[in-house]
Amino acid sequence: MTALLSIARYTFRQHLRHRVYLTLLIFGFLLFGGALAISSLAAEERLRLLLDLGLAGIESIAFLAMVFLTVSLVLEEVESQTINLILAHPVPRPAYVGGRFLGTFGSVAAGMAVMAVLHLALLALSGFHPDRTYALAWACILCKVAVAGSLALALSLFSSSANAAMVFTAFLWVLGHFSDELSFLAEKSGNAAVRAAIWIAQHAAPNMAYFNYRDVLGAGLPPGPWYGWTLAYTLCYAGLCLYVSCWAVSQKEF
Repeated sequence: MTALLSIARYTFRQHLRHRVYLTLLIFGFLLFGGALAISSLAAEERLRLLLDLGLAGIESIAFLAMVFLTVSLVLEEVESQTINLILAHPVPRPAYVGGRFLGTFGSVAAGMAVMAVLHLALLALSGFHPDRTYALAWACILCKVAVAGSLALALSLFSSSANAAMVFTAFLWVLGHFSDELSFLAEKSGNAAVRAAIWIAQHAAPNMAYFNYRDVLGAGLPPGPWYGWTLAYTLCYAGLCLYVSCWAVSQKEF
């Protein structure tokens, strides 16, 4: 546990100094400024447009940051043999994988918090005061980012390059937003092979329908069991990906 927390703290500080991470934060600030300008074009739905664009911006930027940092960090250390110095202390390989993931996730979550504060300030200046449903929508995005990061980490350890891992992660991320559509296609297809392929794709990709609360923002709070199922799905999917990542690292000779 001590090794895991030490690696997580080191990774967190490392990402805060990362130029790409800072660039994404600056891009987020510019995006919110653009959202404010665009929202002025819609008279009646101005606040709603600003709210939706802001949350979509937070989600997109956090996803890009999480995937890029997760994939590039471990692969760069493997290619440069820096990982040998870390594991020689000795550091258990599961602690290394878990610490790297937690540190990266923590740094991205911190960036999301900064962007959320800016977004709320823009909303307040526009006369809109979000309630706790905004916090719930932000938490759902955080869960999506955790799932995407764990998936990216697992794929990076089985891919030949960082670009391939990021492309596969992005593909599964997009596919996960069409889970209901895939189920419909499987039902309508008369080909057993096609149904099997759709079933595999549907279960390999994370089901983002669990986290799309921002799509119904303003409809009220969800029922009590929804919170438990959403959290359980996040922990199970991310935990499985991290387990696979630990197994992959244990099979490598460093």
